[in-house]
Amino acid sequence: MLGTIPFGMSLREASHGASLDCSVKFSYTQYMFTLSDASRDIKQLLKFAGIFITAVVVIVLILRVVFFIKETIYPTPPPKPEVTFGKLQPQSFPANAVNQNLTYSINTLTGNLPNLNSQSKVYRIKTLQPDLLAVNKFQDKISSVGFAKGYTAISDKIFEWKSNQNYGGIEKRIRFNTINNNFTITSVYTTDADILKGKNLPTETKAIDSATSLLDNMKVMPADIDLEKTKSNLFSIQNNSLSTATSLSNAQIIEVNFFQKDIDKLPIFYGKPNSSNISILVAGGGYQGQIVGANFIYQPVSDEFSTYPLKSVSVAYEELKNGQAYIASYFGTSTNITITNAFLAYYISSQAQDFLMPIIVFEGNEGFFAYVPAVTDEWINK
Repeated sequence: MLGTIPFGMSLREASHGASLDCSVKFSYTQYMFTLSDASRDIKQLLKFAGIFITAVVVIVLILRVVFFIKETIYPTPPPKPEVTFGKLQPQSFPANAVNQNLTYSINTLTGNLPNLNSQSKVYRIKTLQPDLLAVNKFQDKISSVGFAKGYTAISDKIFEWKSNQNYGGIEKRIRFNTINNNFTITSVYTTDADILKGKNLPTETKAIDSATSLLDNMKVMPADIDLEKTKSNLFSIQNNSLSTATSLSNAQIIEVNFFQKDIDKLPIFYGKPNSSNISILVAGGGYQGQIVGANFIYQPVSDEFSTYPLKSVSVAYEELKNGQAYIASYFGTSTNITITNAFLAYYISSQAQDFLMPIIVFEGNEGFFAYVPAVTDEWINK
């Protein structure tokens, strides 16, 4: 039944309109059915995807826990040391800071010495190439920091310049080694009346600025110096020699020390724990921040390395107790030392060396520091 036919519309037109209306309704219903199915399928897909991702995360976490437990109980051994450089020359240490027979006890937080790495890298020290123009180049560098032109040949490799009198201040001399590019600055500051009075002595910060400016103006500041490690030590002058001062008020000399950057997260130590091979002496006297002495010994480290086996900390401790360690510093009077820490470091001597080698550092009470060579004895020429 078509019902009532609108006025003016034929029966055929009414029939065609009803058919078109049914077709539109059918298409809409079909569209709604398809959209509903798609929505349901997407929800199911997201559900399974969430389950899958959760399962993967859980499996990864389980594997990590299992691996951690395995490494804790049965750690994977490191690769065998390469020892490419063969046997190494022994490290060169200065004379011990004290000559007493010392006894030792462990007083760490755990009551035991820490476990240290069983192997470490040994680096080759860079070899400097001879430079026929080294003397002239160095003379150009020092002319900007108060030294006069014209040198004296002390030997075939050592040359000396005097300070320029027009710059004022205490008279100084600088000696330069053309083989290793090291130099020293000396003066008679221990007898200067104004310096002995502490006149115009700068603050430690200003002393560091003066020392840094000296190396920068000479264009000799090494690229591997960590300026954040720079330290200053206070000294008084007693009987023409330096003694540790307790405060700036009773000091006449400030020693500024520059330290090389850590290598493989290990610090570099020198002959004295709080000093370095690059040190500048700063005083007052005629003017504030006057440079009165310097010691510049620099051995650049190359990128070439090989791994070597290391002594255990217990073996190193036995060597310490048997007097086979270098005692770098100790300010106490008791012969019994309590060891509070032990750690690995690299050591650079004031003497020329072919390789940068590790040491085991023992730290104790009252400024005690001792170094034990870390590479096992089988790889050291003795």
